[in-house]
Amino acid sequence: MNERDDERTVSEETGVNGLHDRMATNVLLETLPIDGDTATENGETASPQHKSNSEVDGAACSQSLGVRESRTNKVCLNVGILGHVDCGKTTLARVISSIASTAAFDKHAKAQNLRANTIDLGFSSLNVDGYTVALIDCPGHASLIGAVLSASSVFDMAVVVVDAQKGVQPQTAEHLLLVSILCPQHVIIVLNKIDLVNSEQLESIRKRMRKVLKYFGIPSQSPIVSVSLVGSRASESAKALIETLRCNLYEPKRISSGRFVMSVDHCFPIRGKGTVMTGTVVDGCCSVGMEVVIPSLKEKRKVKGMQRWKEDIKCACMGERVGVLFQDIPTKDIDRTVIFQPAALDTVQVALASITQISHFKCELSDRSKIHVSIGFETVMATCQFLVEDDKEEFEQLSNLDERVTAVLLTLDRPIYAREGSFYMAAKLDMQGKGCRFAFYGNVLRMLSSGNEVCRFRRKHRSGCVARIEGDRTSVICTSLFSKESDVDAFLSTVVKLSTGERGTIEGPFGKSGKIRVRVSQGLSDETVAAITAGEKVTVELWMKKYLNNGKLMSYLP
Repeated sequence: MNERDDERTVSEETGVNGLHDRMATNVLLETLPIDGDTATENGETASPQHKSNSEVDGAACSQSLGVRESRTNKVCLNVGILGHVDCGKTTLARVISSIASTAAFDKHAKAQNLRANTIDLGFSSLNVDGYTVALIDCPGHASLIGAVLSASSVFDMAVVVVDAQKGVQPQTAEHLLLVSILCPQHVIIVLNKIDLVNSEQLESIRKRMRKVLKYFGIPSQSPIVSVSLVGSRASESAKALIETLRCNLYEPKRISSGRFVMSVDHCFPIRGKGTVMTGTVVDGCCSVGMEVVIPSLKEKRKVKGMQRWKEDIKCACMGERVGVLFQDIPTKDIDRTVIFQPAALDTVQVALASITQISHFKCELSDRSKIHVSIGFETVMATCQFLVEDDKEEFEQLSNLDERVTAVLLTLDRPIYAREGSFYMAAKLDMQGKGCRFAFYGNVLRMLSSGNEVCRFRRKHRSGCVARIEGDRTSVICTSLFSKESDVDAFLSTVVKLSTGERGTIEGPFGKSGKIRVRVSQGLSDETVAAITAGEKVTVELWMKKYLNNGKLMSYLP
């Protein structure tokens, strides 16, 4: 078995459960502009040029290694490594990492003799020019997108790995869409396995990637580095990757509330010590001796000790990846979770949230559709009610998701811990292989105890006809606006409008067949009287808001 065969234990066509990633049916992939070479301004196809095996394209570095000022307090940068299954993500992380955590390179999966492809999040790090770069190796199987969504909540930068021989594959496209939302200005493309293509093919895939980046709203001049991560070229490739990272380092702007919150991705016991939770601090700071809430245990525990990349520390702050030691916590009760300083988070099951629709999502979502919602490291099913903000903090509830929607009411199947301002992503994760699964995203605006705290209504419209004029032209008898079973008394004094322009109010029923009398206080115009007398159709229109909180009706004129 050669080096490439060893790297590809599982075919990229097969997921963890044997699920097939059908490129032909992936609508998102089919819409990508990846066919043909890029034309020059005069319409001719640019001729391919041979480039070195580990050349960085578009990653101009304005500072040399000796110019960037060294830091005494290191900045932590969390970098997601993404891409389709078997493109070489874990190999990349292993090649450039200097420190591996207990969860690096998917050790837990291999210990159980599972597939060599990553099936869980892996963490490792390297130090670059005064920065601690935490690498988050994400699984590339379509069925494991939930783990990617969890990890993405802490991304500062993304490295998207592309198989140079196969190009953009289904999960490549899905991961590019995700980072275009989370960190579009901080994306690095790695073309891996360039030893399997010739110089013309390599130039072609570079050009195609520029088009794909532009398609997703990622700057088309984002750095692209070409590498081969196995064999004799691995060392040269590692240097090119690290140099590309160095040239694109930045200091994230982290706005902290001051209250400690940490997303936990792994939990394991250490004999004679206690239980370690590893994760990323997403808000505030934590120190040894601090009391924190562990929601899965429904209790508070004190922090016994902390490590940051195998270094003992007393305090950890927002953006840092740490291991936190507790005494005797049953690990079987803890999966991906969150721990926090008391009062930093609250439980929520109903939330009003902002909404930004993802244009690539083509599935129709109707009122009360079920969808997966990811907030932090939690993914839970939710019922959606799509809203349009009206006057006076009222919301119209629509029958489906369309371009008018400005907010969404999310009712989660179970309560989770969150806070106002939390970012969420909504997706149809059960749509695997059928196009884009990401539907919309936004932030939690209000955490509610009930959906009735949001004033919501549906618009109703009824139309009837004028049957005849009564008396002195200030009232008319109308038919077809109500049935004989209707409770007309509930609509007394409701405003209506005639198709000829006059406005009136409902005075009450006329007989028992559903007819009503409408008072037109200003009187009917001569033209209206003439039209009704001549037998022309004059309609009576009734518009109402039916409030979902209390069932009340209110008429209005559009």
